[in-house]
Amino acid sequence: MQPQWIKTAHYKATYEAFDYVPGVTASGRFAFISGQLGVEEDGSVSDDVATQIARAFANLGEIVKAIPASPRDVVDITTYHVGLREYLSLVSTEKKKFFGDWNPAWTAIGITELGIEGTILEIRAVVLLPSIA
Repeated sequence: MQPQWIKTAHYKATYEAFDYVPGVTASGRFAFISGQLGVEEDGSVSDDVATQIARAFANLGEIVKAIPASPRDVVDITTYHVGLREYLSLVSTEKKKFFGDWNPAWTAIGITELGIEGTILEIRAVVLLPSIA
């Protein structure tokens, strides 16, 4: 099976500018979702940390839905944080809203900066495709 790229309208400008693909299915079993930032569709970044964290999870949700899958199909996430200790409780709260009682494997990594200025969280995910689950 050839890899299939997952794209949504939200990232159209980013596709064109950077050849960015927010996700790809592989081997018919898994989908790999590129790091999702708290960036609005118009490319803006909120100064409000809670808004930005919620937007990062919403962006993740758009890609999961486009697979199509659900948050319960996400088996692993890696989060990259500017200000890991400062904002971890906010991220954890938003993660709980997104996943409910489901808990994928989670690795949280503190870093100094992300690719878009002003962003403080990036979420990468692995999804077990529903046809296999």
